[in-house]
Amino acid sequence: MRKTILFPLVLALALTFCPPARAVEPVVPAPPSWCPAEEYAVFADGAAYETATWDKILSLREHAGAGNPEPQSGTDTVLFNRLRELKRMGGASVNFEVGLLKVKYALNAAAKGQTAKIGADFESAAYGASGQASPRALAYLWNARAGLWDQDLTDGLEGRGLGRFVGAVEYLLPDPRFTMAQVLDWGAANGVSAGNLAAAKALLFVTLDGEVVHPKAVRVSADYLDTTVPQVRNQRTMVPVRRLAELMGATVDYDAAARRITIRRAGDTFVMTLDSTEALRNGEHFQMDVAPYAENNRTYIPIRYIAEFFGQKVEWNGAQQHVVITEDKSAAGDSNLEAWALAMGAVLNYESNPHEVTLFGGKARFGAGPVGGEVTNRHETTGPDFGRKILREGWGIEDREALITTAETLAVGADAWDWFRASHLAQWGYLAGYVTYPEALALVEPAAQKVCETYGSWDEAQGAYLAGYCKWAGLSAADIWATPRGQLYGEMKADPAVAPIFDDALFTAGVIGLPD
Repeated sequence: MRKTILFPLVLALALTFCPPARAVEPVVPAPPSWCPAEEYAVFADGAAYETATWDKILSLREHAGAGNPEPQSGTDTVLFNRLRELKRMGGASVNFEVGLLKVKYALNAAAKGQTAKIGADFESAAYGASGQASPRALAYLWNARAGLWDQDLTDGLEGRGLGRFVGAVEYLLPDPRFTMAQVLDWGAANGVSAGNLAAAKALLFVTLDGEVVHPKAVRVSADYLDTTVPQVRNQRTMVPVRRLAELMGATVDYDAAARRITIRRAGDTFVMTLDSTEALRNGEHFQMDVAPYAENNRTYIPIRYIAEFFGQKVEWNGAQQHVVITEDKSAAGDSNLEAWALAMGAVLNYESNPHEVTLFGGKARFGAGPVGGEVTNRHETTGPDFGRKILREGWGIEDREALITTAETLAVGADAWDWFRASHLAQWGYLAGYVTYPEALALVEPAAQKVCETYGSWDEAQGAYLAGYCKWAGLSAADIWATPRGQLYGEMKADPAVAPIFDDALFTAGVIGLPD
């Protein structure tokens, strides 16, 4: 009995004198000495900040900070294995830390007259940081620096280096905080070659609706890659006209004998002659301040005329070396016709191309392939090709006159089935280049008025459209919401990114038309 009481007592005394288990202190991530604090990113995944992983990172930082080369198997086996383990782990936070280590190892090698590349770890970190705007932007910044360091930019777009660097910078352009100086100054301070710095400084970026058009390599055929680079002449930014014009739905013809360029879009025709400042717009003479010229089988014109010819908004961001081109929607004034058009055309645009249904036209004007190229899928094809294909195959419409006549007829039709289709045609006609943005809205206006006068909500209007769809498709109208398009409407209403298109407040506000 005494032994039974004694054992718990001894155990209790023993536990009293045992020190408590030490809590693992959370890691507070901090940058290495070669990374400014404001350029250091911390990621949500947190894998790098686990104690065991962070200890590996710190040991490698110490090794790199002492000026050593990147560890190799057989000479620095322990550190080599640690670095390899980190690379295999992946994840945004780990990839970013590996990238910083690779930066220092590359700088260490250069200090000894050797070469070493930084690699693609920063790009992997950026890809893995979806939804984390600030850390992702910093990863892309370091990725651009890595491109400036790793690649040979002096061969132009014909070589692979400049194209990869342009691709790295492309992701940074939407960030208003980004400047090319952040890349160039780092490169100059860390021994990047004068040739690479000069090539990067000479770049001019041209974006259309946020997509980089120049400098770009565009595949024209299986064996020909057309490289497009803007230039500065006589203090004017000159761009190869064909790629930009075609993405806006224009056709470009060149008469070699007369050295004449003819551009047609919607109802306008522009005629220019190489090395002459005299030009025609719809038969009327006007004077250009810089003459177009030809170089490497491409015709260059001042970018300001892109705005004048095509109704675009053109802005210059000097800090980014960036010309920003977007549709100039100021012509619409306070009109809400685009909102009406998007809602009326939403179901069919969603059916055709769900990823871009919130864009007027249902598709971005830009595409990965050349305009007029083979349509591989809905994401790679250009907006003009998308618009022309759907109009040609679905409606037999191949020109401006047929588009306008059909849309105007539907806009004064009998019900939502006609009125909604007028919106479809107007938007696709805009993409195809058959009508301008204001003209497309004008085609939608009478149809929108009919919808607003006839219905009180988008559920009601869509129900009427679906009834017309069932009649056209030979489907039973017993349950219109169970039809394929009825189910698509349900999907859209349930999607927080798409549902705001169907704003019933439009029925209260009414249709606000274009300015006179």
